[in-house]
Amino acid sequence: MRVTSVLEGTSRTYTVTGQVFFASADRFTSHFDFREAIENVVIDVSHAHFWDITSVSALDKVVIKFRREGAGVEIRGMNEATRTIVDRFGVHDKPEEVEKLMGGH
Repeated sequence: MRVTSVLEGTSRTYTVTGQVFFASADRFTSHFDFREAIENVVIDVSHAHFWDITSVSALDKVVIKFRREGAGVEIRGMNEATRTIVDRFGVHDKPEEVEKLMGGH
């Protein structure tokens, strides 16, 4: 699994390549800079596959952290299997679930 990024103005595009699953989830999240002052983040997963709940949780964590820092986040290129597992188990686009996850804060 590899993550590269390109900064274009106030937007950064992260490109994820490879397999994201329980054994690579921590490494996946470590590639993102949440302290960078950017307006928009694109996470391109068109060359990646998310295999399990742990990987979906890692994606949620990344999206939620960027949004809490004020950045807009777009996930691009999910394959059908990844989209299915993210839709089923992901919470980053479900405000009520994010609120529960964040402990009501």
